[in-house]
Amino acid sequence: MTNIDLYALQRLARTATDLGHYNLAKLLASAATSLVNQSLYVESLPKTDQDFVAAVAAIEPTLIAANLDPDLLELIRQARSIIAAGKLILYPDAPPIYVCRVCGEVARGELPDQCPHCGAGRLVFQHFPAAFYLEPVPIGELLGQLARTPDWLVHILNDLATDQLTRQVGGVEGEWSLIEAAGHLLDTQDLIAHRVKLFMEHESPNLNAKAMWQTVESASLSAHEIAAKFRQSRDAMLAQLRSAPPDRWTRLGQHTEFGPVTLQQQCSYFAKHEQWHMAQITRIRRALK
Repeated sequence: MTNIDLYALQRLARTATDLGHYNLAKLLASAATSLVNQSLYVESLPKTDQDFVAAVAAIEPTLIAANLDPDLLELIRQARSIIAAGKLILYPDAPPIYVCRVCGEVARGELPDQCPHCGAGRLVFQHFPAAFYLEPVPIGELLGQLARTPDWLVHILNDLATDQLTRQVGGVEGEWSLIEAAGHLLDTQDLIAHRVKLFMEHESPNLNAKAMWQTVESASLSAHEIAAKFRQSRDAMLAQLRSAPPDRWTRLGQHTEFGPVTLQQQCSYFAKHEQWHMAQITRIRRALK
């Protein structure tokens, strides 16, 4: 990325909002996000927990110098220590975080009625979910997107020899082959299918956290078997979801990493997760030509 001042771009977006030029604010903010993502897409990021922990530790003095909220800084330090110990950061370790859009005041856990610093009301605070995956997609669109993946997966795996399917290609995610990435989608589909079943059968299902890379059930399957099993599991899950009563979508499960999540949030998470991997899989497929 060029040496453009992204803070200056965000500053202009904020100014546009303050002056009532909301659509220009939208354009400027989206420009800043686009430039950041363009850079991150091609940049070499830390690929191990050890490297990542070191990178977080290295930036902490800068956060201190910038007068970051001390409670938030301490949460970052604690989370870094948990990763360094080889453990998963659970919901109590990273409670809900809210930031005042007016003055930057940080609130954790409970959202205040008014910002204690500038006096803005609670609706002005921005909530930060653990991942954008958890932001709920409208149910109709969500079902449609979940339904399109089996055909996409068949298309992406089609007409490739075994050596192409198993050839590892480097990228920001590390070294992956096409069949490994497709198998990862199958493993995560089996996980969301299981969780949908829990939501259907229990008032407050227990959704134990399981890192995506820990799912390795598909390792011995062929590409054809992966695609067929994915379609079978996805079709059965969609039949359950399409017949679910409206209140089932808002039923809360308890996730050890993310806290309380609804069925809609959980399905949105997995739909966005697999569409994120579509970029990775597309890149691998293009490298095989």
